[in-house]
Amino acid sequence: MKKMKEMKDYFIYNLIILSVVNGDIKLILPEDRANETMDFNSITDCIIKITQTELYFRPTVAILDQGNNASENIFDNELIEKLTKYNIPQVIIQDMFSEENYDLHLIGLTVAFFDKCADIKNFDFKSIEKEMRFLIIISDSDDSCNSCVDKLEEIGDLVSKHAITFIIQDFVTGRNKMYTIFPKIDEKTCEEVVEQPSHINTCFNGTVEKEEIFPVKNPNNLNRCPFRIGMATLFPFSLIPNKELLKNYDNVTEIKGFDYEILKIVAEYFNATLETHYIYRKEENPYKDLEFTDFIKNGSLDVCAGGLYRIYKDEVEYSGIYVRQAVFWVYYAERAERSWQNLVSKLDDVYYFIIFYITYSIIWCLVSSFDGQAVSLITTLIHGWGALVGATSLQEPRTKKQKLLNLLYLIMSVYSSVYVSIQFYSFLTVRGPPEIFKTNAEVMGSGRTAYLKNSSKYFITDERYTEYAKRSADCVSFYNCAEKTLMYNGLTLLLQANFYIFQATSAVNGEARVLRATENMLTVYNEMLIRKDSPLVEKFQKVMKRLFEAGITGRLFTEAIGISVVAKAESANSIMIASSYSCQAGCSITLMQFAGIFYAWIFGCVISCLVFGIELFLRQAKVKEL
Repeated sequence: MKKMKEMKDYFIYNLIILSVVNGDIKLILPEDRANETMDFNSITDCIIKITQTELYFRPTVAILDQGNNASENIFDNELIEKLTKYNIPQVIIQDMFSEENYDLHLIGLTVAFFDKCADIKNFDFKSIEKEMRFLIIISDSDDSCNSCVDKLEEIGDLVSKHAITFIIQDFVTGRNKMYTIFPKIDEKTCEEVVEQPSHINTCFNGTVEKEEIFPVKNPNNLNRCPFRIGMATLFPFSLIPNKELLKNYDNVTEIKGFDYEILKIVAEYFNATLETHYIYRKEENPYKDLEFTDFIKNGSLDVCAGGLYRIYKDEVEYSGIYVRQAVFWVYYAERAERSWQNLVSKLDDVYYFIIFYITYSIIWCLVSSFDGQAVSLITTLIHGWGALVGATSLQEPRTKKQKLLNLLYLIMSVYSSVYVSIQFYSFLTVRGPPEIFKTNAEVMGSGRTAYLKNSSKYFITDERYTEYAKRSADCVSFYNCAEKTLMYNGLTLLLQANFYIFQATSAVNGEARVLRATENMLTVYNEMLIRKDSPLVEKFQKVMKRLFEAGITGRLFTEAIGISVVAKAESANSIMIASSYSCQAGCSITLMQFAGIFYAWIFGCVISCLVFGIELFLRQAKVKEL
């Protein structure tokens, strides 16, 4: 018997497919010819419109054949005819709860027909999947629309959380109203209850008046009921005073921060009252101390926030990204002070002129010897040096070759004076920017010591970074690492928010003392945690997405850090990087800046006087001997 039944089902299934292909709709299901006067044309046209709206590029309609009566057969045949006309795939199913039809229900539209409103109460709604889109047609000529709506209210608890929409056929006006049932939060008990069936749309003359067919069922009005928030601490997301004295789930009232401001907006949207609780999470290492997640799993909390990340797998739902931060290298940077060593380093190209000076002296001696003139190499070197620095004239040229040689050397001396003058001017007026690191490779190859917290420094698996982190010096917290970076000309890794504070507070005379590498080491995306079975998940995610796309979360993030702090940090950074001049206009050289030259001149005069005095003394001694 079982085998014969399977053969019969197989035959019927093939007959359906062949009939649809050949367009012979009348063969699909038996009809009662006496009931052909029943008109489902408007409703089936509306179903076509719904299919095109809801199913997009993969429309598939599953028609539930309950085999109840001729009216259902007429409706099903008319619907199949319309679907075939519009080339919409369809399948007739007799068991909608079969595992074989599971995927079909998820991607398609399931349609069922009832000719008696009272039969709705006998249908097994408990087995319907939450993701299924289910359209139920009620064509009861003996029952008024209002009476049928009252019967729908009796099954409200079963369908309020599902995408189920009812179309009640109106035999008088032809305005077939579409109803669904929404859950709501009772303002007295704060429990989820069911509303009366809501009229959401109308099918009239084959047209659906509105686009909404399967609205989101989750309630968005909590009627001032508690919205329980677990808040961890991390600047600038959340700041809680005396947090060291608190335990997990302790109630807190004094709280500031970026996440708290966002949650106030969300609570206003849901018409809820914020109830905040403290949750402990290690700031430097978010992968530890996960006990707080038990509170959101068991329903004690609705949402957890405070600079959290998507690292808790599928145990919870996530709000979606609402802010992102970079993690990058931060290093000590300071302009080099003026010194004679720096001046000498700026004059590193002066050796070109020394080469020309020596070459000139040798050529002068060779030319003079060739012309048979008496020449002294020492005298030539002295006159050549004096001419190069502008202290003496060159030796008197006697031939055209010597005149040409002197002319070329004087031109070179002019260039030498210009070069030295420019370097002096630059040394006294221009202070170049500090050492700049653009890439992470440059930072790690700089030879500086990195200060990293030992328990949390291996947060990425990059081989080069891991090797570099092994050689780092230890520190106890982000702030301690930053302080050691300043003290010992070192490096550390900071989050973007902490960097703004650090750069602004450490600036001296408006110039930054710490800079960041241009390349990011890592980008982190912050998300809030939502209780997995919460009815607010979908709408909470939509609210967060809109806030993020509108730039509101970015503005609140900056405000939480401090607009003045961010502005000061950016100003200090731009002054350090962009402005390489120590003067504001004109770059005039003061007498004090040029005092070293006068000291050198005075020193030279003193030496000359001493030599002159020694010569006089020696001459008088010789005269006395004579």
